[in-house]
Amino acid sequence: MTGLDTTATRAGVQRVLWVTLGLNLGVSAAKIAVGLLSGSLAMVADGYHSLVDGSNNVIGLIVAAYAFAPPDRGHPYGHRKFETAAAAAIGVALLALAYHVLEGALARVAEPAVPAIGPLNWAVMGVTMAVNLFVSWYEDREGRRLGSAFLVADATHTRADLFVSLGVVATFAAAKVGLAWADPLAAAVIAAVIAVQAVKILISAFNVLTDRAAIDPEPIESLAASVAGVRRVRDVRTRGRGDAVYVDLVVHLDGEVTLREAHEVADRIEEALKAAHPEIVDVVVHPEPAG
Repeated sequence: MTGLDTTATRAGVQRVLWVTLGLNLGVSAAKIAVGLLSGSLAMVADGYHSLVDGSNNVIGLIVAAYAFAPPDRGHPYGHRKFETAAAAAIGVALLALAYHVLEGALARVAEPAVPAIGPLNWAVMGVTMAVNLFVSWYEDREGRRLGSAFLVADATHTRADLFVSLGVVATFAAAKVGLAWADPLAAAVIAAVIAVQAVKILISAFNVLTDRAAIDPEPIESLAASVAGVRRVRDVRTRGRGDAVYVDLVVHLDGEVTLREAHEVADRIEEALKAAHPEIVDVVVHPEPAG
């Protein structure tokens, strides 16, 4: 990725995060205020949870200032894993949220409470869900376009928030018809959905941080072997993120070729691999004489 591309990507991620931060703060204030007025603990809790979303946006703004920085002496492979680490933090936050939701469901069973639900509660939650849908769609679209794992992970978090909001609406309906069991049941289902999303995010981040193979080595080996001058290819290794993959491999060449010729073959291999896989950002070729 060129310096210009990196700057544009960083600016794009920051723009998205500023927009979503403003929306999260707005819906949070509305839910907390109306929840306190109506005595709806679920609505107040959902409002505080939106503040957590806002804090994630702030973290993202900080990460975006560093994740797309060019390689330096301390981080010769670049800083993109800063973003992966932030995505993992969101996964942990989701797990904590799932636990909190489940804990709240159990508490509601022990001490049922019926809030004074009015039209304002329904209106605020309706607007909240509309905002969540927009934010989720917007972050996911821009995250994929910009190659930002953090934005895609935060979009997943926002979709989980939509289930939380639906759970709050379910408590409103339950309060109207007197179905006390509906509230804790809905909360338990929400907790399970959030936990599944969290595990998916954490597995994805774990694979990157532990250098799991990013591309199947067989196509890489076949493509490198098709380059003129290559006798055999072995030990293909890949690592990195979906948008930034690093490759290294060993190629066997005619033992009589000059150093310059071996270098030219390595260049052709790199060009071929990057043409076939645009996500590859670096290729290291180790030439050895064919036996």
